[in-house]
Amino acid sequence: MVKKIALVGFILSALMTGGFQISSADSPKMFELVAKVEGNAKIWSPASLTVPKGQTVKLTLKNTTDAEHGFSIDELKIKELIPAGGSKEITMIADSNGPLRYYCHLHKAHVGGQMMIQ
Repeated sequence: MVKKIALVGFILSALMTGGFQISSADSPKMFELVAKVEGNAKIWSPASLTVPKGQTVKLTLKNTTDAEHGFSIDELKIKELIPAGGSKEITMIADSNGPLRYYCHLHKAHVGGQMMIQ
């Protein structure tokens, strides 16, 4: 019993003095990408993302247009369809060397973007 109390005291002391750090490195880095019309162009916005190599990434893909759109990153074998007015979430690990191009595989004229992996 004394050993358990001593252990709990040690852990509480370490937490209070910063001896232990809870890392957020395991938490996914989250981004929202939006398919939209800007001027006369259909785009994925933002046009650039930066993530550390090996990071888990959660992408929320939102389609604000009135047509289905695709979202692809060839190097990561990602190919998704997002319905008009809909959204989709995907989780991936940024384990390739960047930059990686993302684009709409249904409409080649749409403006895509790039994911910088560092």
